[in-house]
Amino acid sequence: MGKKTNNWYKSHINDEFVKLANKENWRSRAVYKLKEIDEKYDLISSNSKILDLGSSPGGWSQYASRKHKNITITAVDLLKMENIENVNFVQSDIEDFGKNYLKNGCFDKIDLVMSDIAPNISGIDSADVPAILSLAEIVTDIALGSLNESGNLLIKLFQGKGTDEYIKETKQFFKKVRIIKPKASRSNSREIYMLASTLRLNG
Repeated sequence: MGKKTNNWYKSHINDEFVKLANKENWRSRAVYKLKEIDEKYDLISSNSKILDLGSSPGGWSQYASRKHKNITITAVDLLKMENIENVNFVQSDIEDFGKNYLKNGCFDKIDLVMSDIAPNISGIDSADVPAILSLAEIVTDIALGSLNESGNLLIKLFQGKGTDEYIKETKQFFKKVRIIKPKASRSNSREIYMLASTLRLNG
């Protein structure tokens, strides 16, 4: 194990949210990012229909399914995800999912599209930021084709070149766009979350 990897591992296992996730039996520390945002903006309500893109290992779907038993969650990831109660898992590339599932009218309109998906991180901003923006554009296209008239989009981004332009473009499709840095998002990370609220039906 290299020094850099070893330092990351030590930092990870000592992270307060990693310890808390283990204690409370969550699949990942990422659940606390969604939990904080949900508690502030009330994203996940009873009878919600949710699409979780890039879902594995399933922390966000797990949180939503625990909060309300009578919601409908479809989780999508290229990697296999262990079963979660009340969650329908589709193993697929998200772009293929958008083409093959949503465009065929397989789903009712969605209340919330959420995505914590990220590319394989290189540590080089000039590579990582465009990579996550490419994923964000796919997620946004799916959201625009699947959300209902009051639907919301929550998505992970990295601060960097091109991010402001993506956010500006997204604003034309939603009535309110917020940028959020949850407490569980590491302070030294460029990670932020965009919450785009209430779809504009006419763009």
